[in-house]
Amino acid sequence: MSNDDNHGSSSCPSKFTSLYIANLDAQVSEEMLILMFSDFGKIRRSVLAKDFRGESRGFAFIVFENADSAGRAMLHMNGRLIGQKILYVERTPKVEEGRDIW
Repeated sequence: MSNDDNHGSSSCPSKFTSLYIANLDAQVSEEMLILMFSDFGKIRRSVLAKDFRGESRGFAFIVFENADSAGRAMLHMNGRLIGQKILYVERTPKVEEGRDIW
């Protein structure tokens, strides 16, 4: 492991652009998700996980164009009541940073 892995670790949280959203109400569609999160900035990609019947599995991934948008979205949406459930929003590695989550 190189020193580059730890370099700038204090600023690391500000560089993420991908979010994992969990505990989604079954009534929340991908379109609704995009509308809710687009208030914080331009979305590059979004995926609402669905089962074999096409119904929501209760989680999604959103990738913003920039880190500021992702940070604001996480700050304002985590813990928010949407439908009958409280959202859990956290940062997640980008596809380029590791495994393919899509």
